[in-house]
Amino acid sequence: MPPDRSRQGPKPDHAFGLTLLLAIALSVAAILPRWSGGASISGAWYGGLLALASLALAGTALLLARRGRALVAAEAEMAKRLSELGAQVAAGTAALAESEARLRRAQRIGRVGGFEIDLRSGVNRRSQEYMTLQGMPGEARLERHADWVARLHPDDRDRAERRFLEAVSDTSGITEYAQDYRILAPGGEVRWIAARAEIERDAEGRALRMVGAHVDVTELKQAEASQRASEERLRLAQEAAGLGIWERDLRTGQAIWSPEQFALMGFDPAEGPPDRERLQARILPEDRSRMVIERVQHEVPAPRDDGSFRHQFRICHAGDGDIRSILALGRVFRDASGRAVRVVGVNLDITDRVRAEERQALLTRELDHRAKNALAVVQAALRLTSREDPDSFARAVQGRVASLTRAHTLLAEGGWSGAELRSLLQGELEPFLGAAGQMLLEGPPVRLAAVAAQPIAMAVHELATNAMKYGALSAAGGQVAVHWRLEGDRLLIDWSESGGPPVAGAPTRRGFGGRVIEATLHGQLGGTVERSWRPGGLLCRIALPAARVTALLPGGAEAPPELSFDAPATDPRSAGGSGRPDRPSP
Repeated sequence: MPPDRSRQGPKPDHAFGLTLLLAIALSVAAILPRWSGGASISGAWYGGLLALASLALAGTALLLARRGRALVAAEAEMAKRLSELGAQVAAGTAALAESEARLRRAQRIGRVGGFEIDLRSGVNRRSQEYMTLQGMPGEARLERHADWVARLHPDDRDRAERRFLEAVSDTSGITEYAQDYRILAPGGEVRWIAARAEIERDAEGRALRMVGAHVDVTELKQAEASQRASEERLRLAQEAAGLGIWERDLRTGQAIWSPEQFALMGFDPAEGPPDRERLQARILPEDRSRMVIERVQHEVPAPRDDGSFRHQFRICHAGDGDIRSILALGRVFRDASGRAVRVVGVNLDITDRVRAEERQALLTRELDHRAKNALAVVQAALRLTSREDPDSFARAVQGRVASLTRAHTLLAEGGWSGAELRSLLQGELEPFLGAAGQMLLEGPPVRLAAVAAQPIAMAVHELATNAMKYGALSAAGGQVAVHWRLEGDRLLIDWSESGGPPVAGAPTRRGFGGRVIEATLHGQLGGTVERSWRPGGLLCRIALPAARVTALLPGGAEAPPELSFDAPATDPRSAGGSGRPDRPSP
């Protein structure tokens, strides 16, 4: 509540005025009677008036002196205050100048330029930093909207200008403006600009002014582009290599999987990473002990163990049920007490590599097996083939070696994964045919296992050799018909000859051809052979276990035992033979 100034008495200026007026009045009252010559005022009164007038004048003098001292003090106080105010103004001016210098330096270092646009008049004020960002001389200037549009990159021009015009329209209501675009500096340099501003509007919503800044974000955009390119290369590499990235927090069980990891394991990304129980269920039981997560929580790390791991395991793919081989690489992270807390790794699908290695190992065994078979056949041919006719002896040995070569070539063309039965039969019979009609092949598609192709080829070669020398293929009108089928767990092959010379009966003794048929079809493949010498020609029925001779089972059939010609002789009617010693009597 303000003080009551009516009770504070007259101010000093009022007291001084009243004192001065009293002194003047008393002096006049004392002097006037003397001037007028009157004697109405006694000497006593006159003296009193003069004394009062003197006192009034003296008080006035004192008041004047006091007022002068007050004025001097006020002037000194004023001078002091003016000095302090000047110092404050100077300090403020210096601080403002320093602040502006820091701001300009920050703008220059940060490549930030300010601008202000009067949206009613169209006046564009650009700071010197703004012009520097645009590749122009570094001085503040006024520009037009068209100047800014002309510097926009052609690919961004329509978008950037449309966004600006939409933002400053009177109907948009937008007060905060932001967009990124490219500009072309006068020297042809492409720069990325991040524009940020505030839009001031009147009560009716009309846009009045835009105040903002441009930031040069070229390096940031280039870094982002480089990162995107790097991520894209990584993604392509992951997709090409089937590489899945994963991470699991061992304290919470929470896991993070990349899209490639979901595809590799066959889980649905929409359901998120599986828990440990679901994941373990997909790992083959004999490989679960290899899982690093199962070991690290119970193992004490070695002093120099950096946590790196590498192991291989097999899974049953959650999508298609296929058995796949996985190579896991990664690292275990531990806390200060040595307890495993996190595992990060990558999984690589190495199924093709593992299968290739298995095929390579199988091929190595196969080649060793075939080499031994070839040597055994050559040795047996040299030892058991009749030497009475050198030319026949040479042809017999060459023919059997050629049969091994044809089987080898057929398997090589099929990638050592097996051979088609029809192709094998055709390859073994064609060298003995005199006309196309002499061969008839009938049967469903059957793919022989690689381990069975060579033994069957050798047996068919001996049958064809015997047919050419003494059976159906020795006559122009003769024919060999081969029929085959899969029946239950057996592959049945019927060899039937017709149109050849009359057959009187079974051969009197077993020759080299019979030994080959017995050693391959029975000794190696576990099959049976029944031959009957009908008057119209030989009928040979072969029954082989399908599991051993066909490529039906994953991993292929087991390798047969090595070829041996030292087995005891059997009834020639069941084993059969070829060569001159086995020729049936007329």
